Amino acid sequence: MNVGPAGVRANLWTLIRAQALARHWELSDALFAEIDGFALVQGWAISRRRTRHSYRDPRFDRVVACSTCGGEGKGEGGHACRTCKGDGLLNFCEPPQRRRTA
Repeated sequence: MNVGPAGVRANLWTLIRAQALARHWELSDALFAEIDGFALVQGWAISRRRTRHSYRDPRFDRVVACSTCGGEGKGEGGHACRTCKGDGLLNFCEPPQRRRTA
């Protein structure tokens, strides 16, 4: 009788697949160790799939399209949008700039 690591009865193919998957994760950890370490130091989010790792900088969660120009960066008459300064994006963490009074 074959019993897997969780104490559940398993057939031979299930055990072979589990061992192959464990070896795959070990190899993946070895191959991506340096890149994963860099991403952790930078504070990036890492999502792991079977054959790839994806990295995302969480600061991009604070960026949204400008509602004034619709993310185009151009206002009325083709000039740069005043709200986003022509970028088409707004950052939630930046304080709004005050208007200069002359």
